[in-house]
Parts: sequence; structure tokens; C-alpha cells
Amino acid sequence: MFCGKCGAKNDDNAEFCTSCGAKLKKYVPGAESTVSVSYQNDKKHRGGIIAALIAVAAVIILGVVLFGGRGYKTTIKKYVDATFDADAGAIFDLIPDKVVDYEMEQDEMDSDDLKDAVDEANEMLQDQLDSIDSYLGEGWKESYKILSAENIRGDDLDEIKDAYKDAGVRVSAAKQVKVEFTVKKDGTEHSNSLDVSLIKVGRSWYLDIMSMGDLF
Repeated sequence: MFCGKCGAKNDDNAEFCTSCGAKLKKYVPGAESTVSVSYQNDKKHRGGIIAALIAVAAVIILGVVLFGGRGYKTTIKKYVDATFDADAGAIFDLIPDKVVDYEMEQDEMDSDDLKDAVDEANEMLQDQLDSIDSYLGEGWKESYKILSAENIRGDDLDEIKDAYKDAGVRVSAAKQVKVEFTVKKDGTEHSNSLDVSLIKVGRSWYLDIMSMGDLF
């Protein structure tokens, strides 16, 4: 055998190197296979961990796919925020694109006409906010709360579905949400409630503009 330290050749039965005196490691049959099995087991263990991590990631992604979209409460919040920001464009974003396109086609409107409509809506919203400024003074705060959310079923839901068919929009559900708006400043507080109609298209909730009134 050869010394693992200095490389000198020794008798197979020698315990120490005749050149440097280092202890010699004897060959043990099957030792290589033991090391190989251990290494393979480590690889399998690491592979199992990776597979588990991938499985967890897949569940997260699947959850996003199945339960993603915009909930009705989020839609209400965006509607309220856009109203008090006098942002008609953000309100239009809460209407299915196909509905906007359909209404534009029906009214023979182009993109410039749409922009004018949004600008006009912005001015109307700002006028309402200015009236609150005149009454309460600047610095008032707004808040809202959802008082109720009623699912629409039966014939009423069928009517809503039919109303959107021509626009190529498939409605799967609808709600009538009662929202209470409150503005207050320095102890003065005024509240008003409003019924907001919503439809569900795909995984997201939108404003039911067909029930709430004409879009333009």
C-alpha cells in the first residue's frame, strides 16, 4: 500500500509508513459503497426538501389563481376614494372595459369624447367637494362604512345578466351594498347612505353601471 502522507510504498500488512512513520489506512472492502450510499441518501434528502418547497410554492400560486381578483369591499373602497378624490377616471376603472367600449359604440363616441366625458365628470365631482368646503370649511375628513351587502338572486340576477349580454360581459353574481358616507369637522358631522350596485365578472367585482344609471 502507499502512504497517504508521503506517498512511499509499504507492505500491505504494515501499520506505519517505513518512510515518514505516519499511520497507514488499510483498505476495507465495501467502504466505497458505504460512502456512495451515504452521498445518495444526502441527495435524496435534499431532493425531498426541494420538492416540499416547490409544493408549498405551488399552493401559494394556486391560491392566487383561485382566490385572486378584487373583492366587493375593495371595490367599494376604491369607489369611495375615487369619489372624494374627484377622480372620475378611477371610477371608470371600476367598470368592465367591455361595458365602456360597448357604451361608447352605442353613443358613437371616440377616445376624445371619452376624455371629455371623464373631464366633465371630474368637474362635477369637484363641484360637490367644493360645496362641502363652503359648508364645513377646508380640512374636513370623510369616512364610510358598509351597512349591508345583499346578494341578488333569482329573476333579478337573470335580468342583470341579460343586461350585460349585448356588451359581451358574463356576470356570475351581483350585490346591492348599502354604504354610509360621513363627513365631519370640529364636532360637526353629516352622514348619508347610498345603495351601490355591484356585479361580479370573472374573479373581480365591478360597479353595476347598468343598474345605477347611464354611463355617459
